[in-house]
Amino acid sequence: MKPGRTQQNCGGTPQTRPAAGRGSHLAEGWRDREEFKARVLEWARTLDVAAKSIYVRPMRRKWASCSTAGTLSFNDELLDLARDLGDYVIVHELLHFSVPNHGKLWKSLMRVHLGEYELLENRLHTHH
Repeated sequence: MKPGRTQQNCGGTPQTRPAAGRGSHLAEGWRDREEFKARVLEWARTLDVAAKSIYVRPMRRKWASCSTAGTLSFNDELLDLARDLGDYVIVHELLHFSVPNHGKLWKSLMRVHLGEYELLENRLHTHH
């Protein structure tokens, strides 16, 4: 970051809180934080994004967030969700390093990398 500039937040994936007792999808989740972080790094390489720091931690209102300084934070509740939903959140955040909004370019890139990403988005928002 250039001297004198403040760090900006590049957005976040809003979280719809899942209901208690998430049940059967636990088996589809990630083994642990390290496996999830490894997946973030795989996607970062694919998308040519320099992720400097990756955190998996409790978050109250979002599934994830990123900063222009290269810091990514993911909600630890993602570890219990299906992997394709994790991929959705990972790609969503990483694309914000190049495209800071959810406009046509961002949507096109989501479609290129995840296909019909809206289906994943809907599953994430209605996840119980």
